[in-house]
Amino acid sequence: MGDRPIERHLDGFRAMGATVTCSDDGIEMTAPHGLHGATYRFAKKSHTGTEALIIAAVLAKGVTIIENAGLEPEIDDLIEFFNKMGGNVKRVGDNIEIKGVKELHGATHYVMSDRNEAVSYACMAIATKGDIIVEGAVPAHLTAFLSKLDEAGGRYELLPYGIRFWYDGALRAADITTAPEPGFMTDWQPLWTTMMTQAVGVSHVIEAVHNNRLAFTKELNLMGAKIELYNPDLANPSDLYQFAWPEKTPNFHAAKITGPTVFHGFEMNVPDLRGGATLVMAAIMA
Repeated sequence: MGDRPIERHLDGFRAMGATVTCSDDGIEMTAPHGLHGATYRFAKKSHTGTEALIIAAVLAKGVTIIENAGLEPEIDDLIEFFNKMGGNVKRVGDNIEIKGVKELHGATHYVMSDRNEAVSYACMAIATKGDIIVEGAVPAHLTAFLSKLDEAGGRYELLPYGIRFWYDGALRAADITTAPEPGFMTDWQPLWTTMMTQAVGVSHVIEAVHNNRLAFTKELNLMGAKIELYNPDLANPSDLYQFAWPEKTPNFHAAKITGPTVFHGFEMNVPDLRGGATLVMAAIMA
């Protein structure tokens, strides 16, 4: 997946009064007098960074405001959880206000369904010309994916208890660019890329969130895929890319996929979690 810098997280902790020391052995954070409220603005939206600061701020002294916070539904689920436990967390658009409390109490909370699992099963079913019902899938959490699925010719039906996905004829090539919520999730990109190997025509994928999340395509090409990596011609790359720019180590950030592909069996190496799911998906089609 490439570099996963946490400087945005650490800067937020510093703003709240933590002393952060980074070394080759790891990261040490101390706050002898506790954390205090602060206003911190993310230069670029961060899903896990937003969650980390909420967790830190819920018991901090005073009011913390996170500006340009992530919009992912998992963040709102975390907010709901803390509020059930006695926290005081409120979202207003892309800002989140946390009023620190002295203590939390127990509560019962049902964690939201996993969006990545839903998209994984959907892509696998459609790419293998199958039919599946994903119980618990929430359409409002999958808006960007469903919109692109319409464009590609994949079929789905909203049910009272989930979503049905199925193959209904040749898929059409459809381009995506990954982005923070409400955009197309980076976690869905490997699955979409693999599904596009079965579409008729040429599709393009731009990975703008992680700087090396196309490594799995090498394995797909060994199985017969026609995927070419390249870098898009951008006037201001830092406006699009969520990772640090310029990069320490150059990588490719886009893929040209020509389909449809007939896969054949091959011994593969799994590069990461989502990449592993895509290789299983390709193996099923081989």
